[in-house]
Amino acid sequence: MAQAVSIHEKNPFKAKTISQLLIKFSAPAVAGMFVNAIYNIISRIYVGQDVGANGLAGITILFPLGLIYMGFSALIGVGSNALFSIRLGEKKEDEAQLILGNAFVLLAITSGLITLLSYLFLDPFLGFLGADSEVLPYARAYAQVVLPGYFLFAIGVGMNNFIRSSGHPKTAMGTQFIGAFINIALGPIYIFVFHWGIKGAAAATVTGQVISFTWILLFFTGQRSFYRLRWKYFRLKWHIAVNSMAIGFSQFAFQLASGTLNVILNHSLLKYGGNLAISAVGIAVSVNTLVLMPLIGISQGAQPLIGYNYGARKYSTAIQTLKMAMRWGIVVTTCGFILLEVFARPIASAFNSNDTALVDLAARVIRLFNILLPIIPLQIMTTSFFQAINKPLKAAFLSLSRQVLLVIPLVLILPLFWGLTGVFLAPVFADAISTSIAIKMISDFFHKHGQNFFFSKRPAPKRVTA
Repeated sequence: MAQAVSIHEKNPFKAKTISQLLIKFSAPAVAGMFVNAIYNIISRIYVGQDVGANGLAGITILFPLGLIYMGFSALIGVGSNALFSIRLGEKKEDEAQLILGNAFVLLAITSGLITLLSYLFLDPFLGFLGADSEVLPYARAYAQVVLPGYFLFAIGVGMNNFIRSSGHPKTAMGTQFIGAFINIALGPIYIFVFHWGIKGAAAATVTGQVISFTWILLFFTGQRSFYRLRWKYFRLKWHIAVNSMAIGFSQFAFQLASGTLNVILNHSLLKYGGNLAISAVGIAVSVNTLVLMPLIGISQGAQPLIGYNYGARKYSTAIQTLKMAMRWGIVVTTCGFILLEVFARPIASAFNSNDTALVDLAARVIRLFNILLPIIPLQIMTTSFFQAINKPLKAAFLSLSRQVLLVIPLVLILPLFWGLTGVFLAPVFADAISTSIAIKMISDFFHKHGQNFFFSKRPAPKRVTA
């Protein structure tokens, strides 16, 4: 039967150089992540121009909740996908199908529970996130509409990893493009034509996520994918759930710690700079994603290649893939650093050109937040590498070293000496330390496998084992 051709009979991981494979898998991911970063920025520009600084603060306040969704999506989606890629390399296709089905069910359950709890305890939760009486109405209005979109987004992001790993990176890109373009197109209609304000921004996001999720569901239930969602694979298997979550735990911990950090950050910003500081940081973070999302796209493209080759015991190829991804990432972030440092003020003014105080502060935060952008790929790629080769403890340590062990204490300590500037500098100090730790860990790994640091192409000796 023509449709019963497995991925190994037309293997997307073979017959190409490392650079060709990395382009094939990363380019669509980079494009998709970049478009998502663009729509995130444009959505905030719409809100900033129509609602103002308090509207931007309301969206920023809700950011930690989005990270919680992303955390559980990563716990299951990233972890299951790494296991999925390894099983493909081992040619265990039936188990790969089972991992896919289990991942979908677990994503739906966890996302559904988060959404239900968020609705039940919305106002207390928003207060906990840092919303004061001035910003609370805006945050509540946005959350009430956007939560179903978050639910579908978490499932979609988790499942999109499988689309990419099963050899369809362009389709994975398409799912991100669809949601982003619909959001960008409907945002001004809902906000400025229908006069829905901040609820219009949320409604545009939900509409985009509904259509994007439908695209993913049609892919995994149709004829295009050899690996499909079938009822017989929906029965949860304890060993798959545990192993998947063990691999994805580092990303989960990273997102959860990021959410915790953002809560503490919101309260510190409110204390030392008021809602204006929260709005300025919201602008800076959304601009920062414009550079980080393509970097994460390269990481996502490299991960299935690393996992597949590691599963196939091609350790040198897995390592060379990481090195190339690091080099490409550094090029991206260095270019982003230059652009953001030079054009920080024009970028900030796009969000609300009439509010001079907001533009001044946002431009300052953009420049401070991105000082260490050129070296960030070393940290992100190293964490992704340890995930892909099923080293969850090392990946978790790298994720947590920045968010929990470094940034949170720094956010609490530095403002005691430097006030609001100390809040802004805390992530910068943390990036410097955590990147140094990542360099040490990956250098030790390379040395163990007969490799120099990431610019070397010297192959590992054949005697090396896992």
